[in-house]
Amino acid sequence: MKNFYANKIIKKIAAFLMIILFIFALTGCGNSVNNINSGPKEEQNAILSDNSDKHEASENPGNSGGSNTSGDKAEVSESTGEASDDNSDNVSTTEAESTENTAGETISQDKSSNTTAPPQLLLEVIEGPVVLEDSSLCYYRIKATVKGSPRPKINFSKDDSSGAWGENIVQINLTPDETFELTVKASNSSGQASSSIILSWKESIIKTGQTKIISDEANPANYLIEVNLIEQKVIVFYKGALLKELVCSSGAPATPTPKGTYKTSDKIKYAWLPQYDVGAYYFVRFYGSYLFHSTPYDKQGNLIEKELQNLGTPVSHGCIRTDINDAKWLYETVPSGATVKIY
Repeated sequence: MKNFYANKIIKKIAAFLMIILFIFALTGCGNSVNNINSGPKEEQNAILSDNSDKHEASENPGNSGGSNTSGDKAEVSESTGEASDDNSDNVSTTEAESTENTAGETISQDKSSNTTAPPQLLLEVIEGPVVLEDSSLCYYRIKATVKGSPRPKINFSKDDSSGAWGENIVQINLTPDETFELTVKASNSSGQASSSIILSWKESIIKTGQTKIISDEANPANYLIEVNLIEQKVIVFYKGALLKELVCSSGAPATPTPKGTYKTSDKIKYAWLPQYDVGAYYFVRFYGSYLFHSTPYDKQGNLIEKELQNLGTPVSHGCIRTDINDAKWLYETVPSGATVKIY
């Protein structure tokens, strides 16, 4: 009986000890598991920390370790404009800058395109046909109005005034029954334009775009011809503005040109002067037998070079000589009745 109770007590003690050992085993395994899990996490955290430090150091070469916060990096990025070593960041930044630059260029080109335009050309007859008193010639004056950007260059196929009326106005002279087609071209970097007009002797214009007749330039009251005997110059004014200066030869001391104020009158294209055995072109009378005209020519129609070389020196018989081109210009440009002042 004693043995029975002793065995029962021993079994209970053994069971109790088994339970304690089992609980102890469970507790030890849990700690062991925790230790195993904590080790890799710490190692992973350390690796991540090292990578983060390296990345931050790469983004900010002047700073060490991971001391920079994201706010610090933002400040550095804004103040220095430095890009990170991350390839995706570099690509993104480059594309943004490229887009910005391209947009800037596009804006610039758009602005440029807004200020460029091909030429637009309009021809106007501002005077003519005007027929000289001796019916040897009539003339038209044509004005070209041009628009475009950059400013177009204008080219006329002919200008008998040699630019005397300005860069956009030409004079076309016609002989009896002559017809002439004036062609005008305008060009700039954006394109070109052309126009033409047909002019006929004593007749209305045959073909033109838009025309406007202005007779103001045919009014002799708008002209003044001054002759400076000291400087040997003929100075032509239109409405008070200088139109052209011509070198001349006035009368020699023995045969001086009369001083005073006169009016131009009749015109003669050519005349032979038997008393002087010379001829000349483009006579414009201003007082009695005193006229403007070209330097002398011989019987064969050849220019006398010696007389041409004397321009600028008073050597004439009282008339006022000029180069033949200047004489022609004066003859064709200034209407009869213009005031002449010689001093």
